[in-house]
Amino acid sequence: MSYKFDPENPFRTKQQQKKTPVTSSDSKGLKIEHFFSTPGVHPFEQLEWEIRSAKIAGDNGQTIFEQENIEVPARWSQLATKVVASKYFYGDNDTGKRENSVKQLVHRVCKAIAERGRKDGYFSTEQDGDFLQ
Repeated sequence: MSYKFDPENPFRTKQQQKKTPVTSSDSKGLKIEHFFSTPGVHPFEQLEWEIRSAKIAGDNGQTIFEQENIEVPARWSQLATKVVASKYFYGDNDTGKRENSVKQLVHRVCKAIAERGRKDGYFSTEQDGDFLQ
């Protein structure tokens, strides 16, 4: 085998090595482009969604967490549904004022990133910041 191990990044190929970094004076902000989505189509519309319930029980069978009518991508495992619903949905389950869709979660996170990026001047254009919402 003639492969030379690179401890810095063992997966880097010769073609990818040693690119010149962009200095802050050369940078004009982040340019966001479509990669996994189609222009003109909302990314949520490109997935199949389904309604599920999430229940987590302890070793003794006692319910630790439960939420019904959760909207998640159909391809997700039930474990992914439980983890996201119990750890990452915002709000109080007891009052009913709680996120119940991964769409709400993703929108909340993308909106926070976009707002902070605009505030700090990270995007090259206003539309690049809108791309995240």
